Amino acid sequence: MEKNLHPNVLIKTAEHHLGFTRYFDDLKESTQRFRPYFLSLVGSSKSEKKAILLQLTIVSNTIHNYMVGMTGSWNEYPFSTQVHQLYRQTLTTLESLLEACERFDRHILSGLPLTAYSIPSIRMELRRRLRDLHSLVSKSDVDPVLGELVLNKLKLLIERKGMNRSDAEYASMILEELKKLQPFTTVEMENLLYQYDFNTPAFFNYCAKCCNRLMVDTPSLHEQLEILIGLEDRISSLPARCTSRWMTEDESIREQIRTLLAEKKQYIQQRIELRRLEIQDSKLSEQTDRMQVNLPVAQFGLFIRLFMEKGLLPKEEVGKTFAYYARHFSTPRTPFISAESLQKKSTDVEFSTAKKMKGHLIGMVNWLNKHYSVSNHQDS
Repeated sequence: MEKNLHPNVLIKTAEHHLGFTRYFDDLKESTQRFRPYFLSLVGSSKSEKKAILLQLTIVSNTIHNYMVGMTGSWNEYPFSTQVHQLYRQTLTTLESLLEACERFDRHILSGLPLTAYSIPSIRMELRRRLRDLHSLVSKSDVDPVLGELVLNKLKLLIERKGMNRSDAEYASMILEELKKLQPFTTVEMENLLYQYDFNTPAFFNYCAKCCNRLMVDTPSLHEQLEILIGLEDRISSLPARCTSRWMTEDESIREQIRTLLAEKKQYIQQRIELRRLEIQDSKLSEQTDRMQVNLPVAQFGLFIRLFMEKGLLPKEEVGKTFAYYARHFSTPRTPFISAESLQKKSTDVEFSTAKKMKGHLIGMVNWLNKHYSVSNHQDS
């Protein structure tokens, strides 16, 4: 077929006024022979069937190159319309053969590249649906970081060089499922991406940052452990809804997240155990008894920061300072304070926390005024 449909052969055929009827007849006959031939291979090895379909794809791309290569000279020959029709019919027939083979074996074509003839229309349709999704995301309350991430990665998939049928099917499926998503929220979008294995590195990093944010905002190590267990349960309760994934050669996003959570759980359990051992150690018991302060962790962190800002505590080695107070003090609701959380809460201060601290400080000043009459003396 590659030889018979070469432009030079067709030009010679037209110059000898032989017409193109026999080419159409040959195409029809070859198609009729190919179908039963492929059916006879159903029981053969997958690699053999895949090699035949790859050859069919290569032939289609070659014919497409012939057609594109002659585009500039269509008007030079009186037979151009017939040649163009022959090429198009051949490409359409080859495409229908590939689709027919896929019906016999659904997964046989998944790893094969799309034909050069089919890919422009497929990309055009996927781009249109991506624009629709962009409009939907922009009007929603979905986390902008997550929305932008999904749109960018879907665009990369659609524009992927040598996009295969599996890529196209996966992009189409994700676009369709996101369009139907109700309610269209951050949590529901995350759940869908877990279930449809959107295993891009960017999505994993997004999930890891969300997890870290929850941990830092939670001062109690035991509560951090509960959060991780809850996240594990969330992943486990979401059944996988497809066997495809964004990056077929990489591990499932569900397994990546499970591994991350397991590592964090182990790290926290080790920290809890170390603190228990430290407290139980009789030689260090006097040094490590925790003194309780009647402040929430957020107010305690701000109180330490005030001492540092006024020069009452050194600003050098800030991490060590907060680690010391986390190790030696507790609050009524948090017996084991996370040093990282204590330090973060000293700078990420909410208005209500600042207002409460101001009240404590005013109360201290009033106490000094009452017991030592310092309000009646001017500073020297």
